[in-house]
Amino acid sequence: MLSDADTAEGLPPVPPAIDGRIADFRDELAAGLRQPLDTPADPGAAEACFRRLLPFSRRAGITRLADLTGLDRLGLPVVQAIQPAALSEVTSLGRGLTLMEAAVGAIMEGLERFFAERIPSSDCFLATADELRIDAALLENLLLPHAGTAWRSLPIPWTLAVDVASGAPQPVPLELVHTCYTDPEPQGDGLFVRTTTGLACHSTARDAFAHGLLECIERDAIARAFTTHGFFDRRRIATSHIGPTVEHILSVTRTQGIAFALWHAPSPTDLPVIWCQAIEAGAAEPTLALPTEGHSAGFTVETAAASAMLEALSARAGAISGARDDQTREHYRKSTDPLVADARRLILEATAAGTAASPFAPTCLRDVVDRVAACGLGPVLAVPVGADAEAGVACVRTILAGARPFSILR
Repeated sequence: MLSDADTAEGLPPVPPAIDGRIADFRDELAAGLRQPLDTPADPGAAEACFRRLLPFSRRAGITRLADLTGLDRLGLPVVQAIQPAALSEVTSLGRGLTLMEAAVGAIMEGLERFFAERIPSSDCFLATADELRIDAALLENLLLPHAGTAWRSLPIPWTLAVDVASGAPQPVPLELVHTCYTDPEPQGDGLFVRTTTGLACHSTARDAFAHGLLECIERDAIARAFTTHGFFDRRRIATSHIGPTVEHILSVTRTQGIAFALWHAPSPTDLPVIWCQAIEAGAAEPTLALPTEGHSAGFTVETAAASAMLEALSARAGAISGARDDQTREHYRKSTDPLVADARRLILEATAAGTAASPFAPTCLRDVVDRVAACGLGPVLAVPVGADAEAGVACVRTILAGARPFSILR
């Protein structure tokens, strides 16, 4: 925390409530960092979680859960959560191998926005980067180009994160944590890249942190893929022999004329990051002409590939539903469009495909945090955004200060 001695030396005081909350969060994370990653899943966990979340989701402004599964012909569950009063996208998609998994995923994504749009003022304080003695290089990757160095003398809202490797508190700009994506933007915004990368809800703070950390690693790897010469030619991997979950997805979709292509995106962490594209392969006029895509990092190649494939398929169902407020008619091209033809060739044409080997096999989150720091993507910062004990949900924003920002490239 910022101590009395720090304040005496001229650093702005941090409200005591933040100090206590950060200490509790730090202790909870520290206790979970050594837990094994290969804990078997509880078959009934998704339904129990759904029952706990449902009353809270109503209070969080989720007015409807829509089962989109039947809009496509694949039968893989996709659920959409609707939040009419959200300050960014009003729809959230959840996917999984069961309807309950998909429903929980949709609710959790909606709750990410709920918590990140309502960060209480008691968790924030006004200061300049110079007053807080923020290292000049710490936030450089996350700044917008126009910010320069003058931003360091501007009073802006801050909140406290935990440096996960050391356990020390670290002030971070509130703009890197909240999702109040309004026009005009909130006072103090406009200096940093707007992104939801690293924002995650889960049943525990440890699991929310793990989810957000993997998303940060994924986005950094995909950003690197965009600047890797010959990526689509040299990094493609075979879809076969990855694991039973991937084989199940392939068996369901193959009979419905859906083709996949997978690429192994380069991550300095050596964790597997998979980029998936899916498209209808038949000769008939497709239900959805354009390909859909998904990206995922995982602790194993199978979990990363399966998650990326399910994300691509849920994006397909979301596009078919027409409910996303950020998709225009440009997303609904005909199969004769040259852009669609190029996409089909990329996915369907036979190319040499290797296998995705993962030389790094972490046993716990501490291994991953240490690897992230060692390869220059850190520090790993985690912010406790919100929680509800009765609903059994925690929201955490994870920030990799050294990672490449994905949204700039998009």
